[in-house]
Amino acid sequence: MDLIAESVKKMEELVENCGCEEGDVLLSINPDIVNCQYERGACMVATFGGKTAEFVTDNPVTALTKLSFLFGASFETPRARSAAGAVLNALTGFFSLSRVQHSCPPSCHPQCLELTRKNFGGKRFFCAGDVQLIPSEFRNFVVSSPEEADIFLFTGEGIIDRGSGDIIGRFRERKRIVCLGPSAAGIARINGIEHWCPFGK
Repeated sequence: MDLIAESVKKMEELVENCGCEEGDVLLSINPDIVNCQYERGACMVATFGGKTAEFVTDNPVTALTKLSFLFGASFETPRARSAAGAVLNALTGFFSLSRVQHSCPPSCHPQCLELTRKNFGGKRFFCAGDVQLIPSEFRNFVVSSPEEADIFLFTGEGIIDRGSGDIIGRFRERKRIVCLGPSAAGIARINGIEHWCPFGK
């Protein structure tokens, strides 16, 4: 299952006949934003209907496009998949489906890390995406095999990866699946996946 394609399809069904289909979407890069401590890359910002949302990626896009251009797209490239992730974040914010569109202030990072330790400590992690801090903070608990894991952690980059949908479909009934940070918020909400971002805005 392609999680990006499925998420866009669900969003298309939600906005059908509501007049949003031809709304403009602006994709830009903001180098001044301090990323979530669990994410690495450039901060791409999607703006739709006055709502903005972040998506941290190694494949950012700058463009002015239409929401309808997402519908039926193939999402073959990492840039297209990152752009879709950013737009889905803005849309779920616009429709008040997700409370998180932005990273927390750096002053929240220590407390967030402590809560992460309390919430996930002692469990074995399989990480999808470049999950900053987890390998160093939970060094003895990161595993390379999905079968060994107790918890799957997906950043934005991890959740848009082509294989993420298959992993989630295979293990969702047996393992705890968690999307981590603001970049993964929209896709998590659309698909009913647990989302962890206690101080995101």
